[in-house]
Amino acid sequence: MIAMLRTLRDDVAKHYYDPTFHGVDLDARFKDAALRLKTTPSFNDGIATLAEFLTQLDDSHTTFIPPNRRVRVDYGWQMAIVGSVPLVVEVDRASDAAAKGLAPGDRVLLLNTFKPTRDNLWRLVYFYRFIRPQAQQRVAVLEPDGSARTVDVASRVESKPITGLGDLVAELERDLDRARDTGASIAPDIFVWKMRVFGNPDAVDQMIAKARGSRTLVLDLRGNGGGAVVALRELVSRTFDREILVAQEKLRGRETREVAKPARSRFSGRLIVLVDSRSASAAEMFARIVQIEKRGSVLGDRTSGQVMTSRIFPHQFGVGAALAFYAASVTIGDVRMSDGGSLEKVGVEPDEIVLPSPADLAASRDPALARAIEVAGGSLTPDEAGRLFK
Repeated sequence: MIAMLRTLRDDVAKHYYDPTFHGVDLDARFKDAALRLKTTPSFNDGIATLAEFLTQLDDSHTTFIPPNRRVRVDYGWQMAIVGSVPLVVEVDRASDAAAKGLAPGDRVLLLNTFKPTRDNLWRLVYFYRFIRPQAQQRVAVLEPDGSARTVDVASRVESKPITGLGDLVAELERDLDRARDTGASIAPDIFVWKMRVFGNPDAVDQMIAKARGSRTLVLDLRGNGGGAVVALRELVSRTFDREILVAQEKLRGRETREVAKPARSRFSGRLIVLVDSRSASAAEMFARIVQIEKRGSVLGDRTSGQVMTSRIFPHQFGVGAALAFYAASVTIGDVRMSDGGSLEKVGVEPDEIVLPSPADLAASRDPALARAIEVAGGSLTPDEAGRLFK
């Protein structure tokens, strides 16, 4: 573990975009972690020490991927920050969470021993996915009717070790594969595009082709965690009539500029963008570009503020059957928008805040999409909007 710690320190020292590490004394943190590893009581505690060494930078893109993760869990439910409140937003009907009565709209008071907030939610998601997967979680909630209760929710557990970078990439690709774009026409002149991920740029072209005959495009980027820069550039090319500076990136010793040139075949109508606290990376960058260039309106909730460039550095140790894979994800670039501003830890503030209430989530109503349709000149009730992409 001390050897792994040394490798993690070297990855950060060589590749982290800020050579001052935001004022963090990397060598002092290394010595402190090494000392704790010498007296750590268990393997899991050692893994937690290695993870903490990187998360002390308070950078959601710089994290430790531990060796041979054998256990993967599906918790069967998801939460998100709505405004400043942690709410359950999705529950798998076949999960133990559903059987125990956990439902959208429940306010999460405690997840195990932690109180979720907008600042720490990324740490909790990372911790319980990569560092300490849980076969069972204790969740304290406040239901929309005001009643409080605590439930123990069992997870679906799969034992399948990651033995190399290819396994990790395959797992991430499976997550992306579950996210498929969908679209719907509202009357003849409004097209709603639920864009779930920035993946293949061909998918961008296909959806723009469907939207081109409409007067207004409502681009729903809620829950979109970003993805490929090439897909972001393609979306900008297909929605702007001029060359756009997508972003400037500062790396160690050099800077780059990402520019999108207007495509011949593009959407030239009105643009309305929906975002929420789970809109990250490329999704929030596009929303901010729309604001800077005065191309349209942004509605919803403040975005996540996770806009940096990272790279995975894979490593192995041991021999034969004892060979183990681990990796470090390190932030290598500071991304700035064309106005010089950074979205990291700030996010995009919508032009109009529209939030679902706990009762809306419980009833599957979507007031944000309904408001976007209203702004576009159409009419859709929150109940109808909630059923649009059911």
